[in-house]
Amino acid sequence: MLLKDIMQKNIVTLSPESTLRDVARLMKEDNVGCVVIMNGQRLKGIITDRDIGCWVAEGKDPNKVTAGSIMKRHVIIATPEMSVFEASKLMADNKVRRLPVVAGNKLYGLVSISDLASIIEAEVENFFHVEEAYHH
Repeated sequence: MLLKDIMQKNIVTLSPESTLRDVARLMKEDNVGCVVIMNGQRLKGIITDRDIGCWVAEGKDPNKVTAGSIMKRHVIIATPEMSVFEASKLMADNKVRRLPVVAGNKLYGLVSISDLASIIEAEVENFFHVEEAYHH
């Protein structure tokens, strides 16, 4: 199965000038674990709920810290044509839980480790059903 078939297409985005409070508020309102930081149509970074927790724990003022100053700039990306297995390996190799799905410098979607886990679990179950049927 390919990422284009399972990716989340409604991606929560903000600009680098947004405050940490804006990011946290949007995460809560949209019930998401990350916000993609965009400058126009260009992917600039990503901020996760864990990133926010770390910055607040350091005593940073969420009204003064900008998304652009705390975002992860080196974003590991996937492509729409990538398989769920390739994406899960990419996540494991880079120790990330979310991958923006990008093609031709355009953001198309987002996949999370939980999205992939449910698909891979179904694929493995299907494999065992086929294997069991083959041996009977």
